[in-house]
Amino acid sequence: MTVATQIEPEDLMANFDVHDERLKDHLYETLEAMRRRGPVHRSEAHGGYWVVVGHREVTQVARDWRHFSSAGGVVLAGTKPQKYVPVEYDPPQHQSFRRLLNPHFSKEAAAAFEPLLAAFADKLIDQFIADGAADLTEAYAKPLAAHFFFDLFFGLSPDEAAQCEQATNKAMFSSSVEDQVAGFSQLEKYVRQLAVRRRGLPSDGGFIDSVRTGEVDGRPVTEEELIGIIQLMIVGGDDTAVHTIGNVLLELGRHHDIRDRLAADRSLMPAVLEETIRHMPPAVSIMRTVMEDMELGGQQLKAGDRVILMWSSANRDEAVFESPAEFQLDRENIRQHIAFGGGVHKCIGEWFARTIVSVAVDRLLRRLPDLVVPDDARIDYRMGQSRGPATVPVTFTAGR
Repeated sequence: MTVATQIEPEDLMANFDVHDERLKDHLYETLEAMRRRGPVHRSEAHGGYWVVVGHREVTQVARDWRHFSSAGGVVLAGTKPQKYVPVEYDPPQHQSFRRLLNPHFSKEAAAAFEPLLAAFADKLIDQFIADGAADLTEAYAKPLAAHFFFDLFFGLSPDEAAQCEQATNKAMFSSSVEDQVAGFSQLEKYVRQLAVRRRGLPSDGGFIDSVRTGEVDGRPVTEEELIGIIQLMIVGGDDTAVHTIGNVLLELGRHHDIRDRLAADRSLMPAVLEETIRHMPPAVSIMRTVMEDMELGGQQLKAGDRVILMWSSANRDEAVFESPAEFQLDRENIRQHIAFGGGVHKCIGEWFARTIVSVAVDRLLRRLPDLVVPDDARIDYRMGQSRGPATVPVTFTAGR
């Protein structure tokens, strides 16, 4: 049970750590307090690093790969054994892999999954629509995202998908460094076994085999690179999709006027999604390594220092967004959010995210147009380098 009272931002600012369980309930107030003091802060957690909270500075670091490299890793505690490809490469190697992967993550590729995803969403809704109440995380968001990534995209069996989910949850959301290490190791072991089983076989045409038999810079993709790619897509895809669906449904269940507007006009879905991921971005943070001594946000950084980019803070920076703690559907400068990152390392899966969420919300509002999050509902959050509701309790008029 997370602590919901008697926690001061000052307590969480000192040695700031996204895996601190107290941040589940106090993330945004802590980040607001940090921004008031400055855009860059020092934490001595995990051996020491800089926490970047200002929108301008986060954007600067995200776009400047020459001075802030991804090659030193993107997970702060050094808890995973495998280099993730291509996010932990800088140009030009990064672009070589993106050219190989981009066709699989295009807007058109994402749209091709819509009919199958919609059909599965309806099957899920059929299971609880007669009840008049449901937890939409467990009953809807989690199985829908898992179906998309593990079944439709990766072509894994239910048992294989369960292994991946279990390992990823331990790696991404455990407060214990030991558990994080164990989770990443379990995922690496499983993905390695998956790659070995496909070794030497003809391509089945799916994503994994298309990459396995592909080329970068005129040479074959190595098995280690394939393992790094698969792990990145698992870690970066499933949980963030679950969290984004949950966050959108929380917004709609709490703002009935916006829910009704969207139910009547589906063209508002892009605006709802963009403002949701600004207001409650599923990706919390990512790490970079400083390449040479330099100044950032009034702080002197040295070569080799680690910095954490806080997407969750940048997207609520008062210097950029008016009344940033409020959900505003018609926000004029919404495109300034950086929930998908920025620069050459911008999230490759953004069209997948938009497609999954749009289909999920569309099917749900067609069947449950009056869904409500009760005023007294207690929302618990999963928190780490990604954040989202562990539960989304709703009530609605029972149907069939």
